[in-house]
Amino acid sequence: MTDSRDALSKLPALIVAGALCLTATVAAAKEEIEQEPEEYCGLCEAKKRFHELTPWLKMGMDFRFRHIYQDNRRLRKDDATGDRNWQRYRGRLWASVTPIENLEFNIRLAAEPRYFFKPDSMDPQYIRDEALFDQFNIKWTRPGNLPVTVTTGRQDMRLGDGWLITRGTPRDGSRTNFFDAIRTTLHFEQAKTDLDLIYLRNHANSSWFIRPFHDRDLDLSEQDETGVIVYGSNKSLSGATIDGYFIYKHDDRVAADGNNADIYTFGGRIDAALSEKWKATAEIAPQFGRKNGVNIDALGANAKLSYHLKDKLNNCLRMAYEYRSGDSRRDGAFDILWGRWAQWSDAFIGHIDTIEGQSHRAANIHRVNFGWSFDPTEKTTVLADYHLLFADRNTFSGTAGFSQSGPFRGHLLTALLKYKFSHHLSGHLKGEVFFPGNYYDHTRNDPAVYIQYELVFSW
Repeated sequence: MTDSRDALSKLPALIVAGALCLTATVAAAKEEIEQEPEEYCGLCEAKKRFHELTPWLKMGMDFRFRHIYQDNRRLRKDDATGDRNWQRYRGRLWASVTPIENLEFNIRLAAEPRYFFKPDSMDPQYIRDEALFDQFNIKWTRPGNLPVTVTTGRQDMRLGDGWLITRGTPRDGSRTNFFDAIRTTLHFEQAKTDLDLIYLRNHANSSWFIRPFHDRDLDLSEQDETGVIVYGSNKSLSGATIDGYFIYKHDDRVAADGNNADIYTFGGRIDAALSEKWKATAEIAPQFGRKNGVNIDALGANAKLSYHLKDKLNNCLRMAYEYRSGDSRRDGAFDILWGRWAQWSDAFIGHIDTIEGQSHRAANIHRVNFGWSFDPTEKTTVLADYHLLFADRNTFSGTAGFSQSGPFRGHLLTALLKYKFSHHLSGHLKGEVFFPGNYYDHTRNDPAVYIQYELVFSW
């Protein structure tokens, strides 16, 4: 495997290459836009006319291209798959049919084949060439004029800021996020409160509900999962949202690394504007239960404070702290439930965290974050973050890959450049570097590098 120091030396060249790709696309988009008056969009006009002819039918599509480079992805110099260079091509097509007022049938078809340039061990190098329905639901708003919304079937869900509930398909990357669920939302309008009552049943086998086209037997999770969620959100206080919730999650192991578990989580969250420029978010969640024969008595907490300068460049400074408790045994740590996605890092979450268990779970952690974002132009946003990572417990102390020297996981630097070329085309360039600390031993002391650029076309 390429030495990680060599990878760091390649970092400027790779960033330049990504920037050149984005610049070329900007030039092409600009040339296309200049051919028509600025306010005219042929695609928008075509969509408008189509919907005028069929007001009961709405349709759309998008295509996302990603190129990803990774080096030392699991902090192992001798890992033959640690150096990766690959592309992902996600296409989605969706429709929403409204046969009668307030009743919608929603359907979406998604596919994301991938091609690996490295490692050579990937055989075949072109994989995951199947398509599946990641939305297939009926949504009924205000049945009988009651203040209720009921959505039944395959659907996306994100509660709060997605810390615990976003992705029901963690093994699927970002191709899909869906839950197979019944979601009933009660709207208490005078109290400015919504109450979600949710029952879900997710299966690891992607063929359980509807068999994918060109089925490749891709598991969506390591276990079958049943859940009950009660989630209340109140906005009666000016400038603030206060949430409270109870979550029950039951796991039935399917894969060798799957879980058998019963987990109970209680939590509260507040999102408030402290002043015109200061904003704060805080969430805390005690957790109890049992996983793989181990008792869980855990705690999770997540908080962010941001200062918006309200200037021409939209500068924003922020700091954050996140805690996911550890335990002397891995299975006793805080479980992130359906929050298994790259919340603050693509390098650490989903890759480095697999050293200690399932991907995207990243338990047993203290994270301190300092960040800055600004908009250098109307269509450009830049975000830069520095994370200090610590282990709550030295659970693996003395085992292969882990030291007995201390709990410091390491330094994580992340940067993101986003650009909106037009109403239909956007892109980004992302770079991350992780420098391991004394939590790991000498076999895992080289930096890990992650670079990604992306283009998204939507209609």
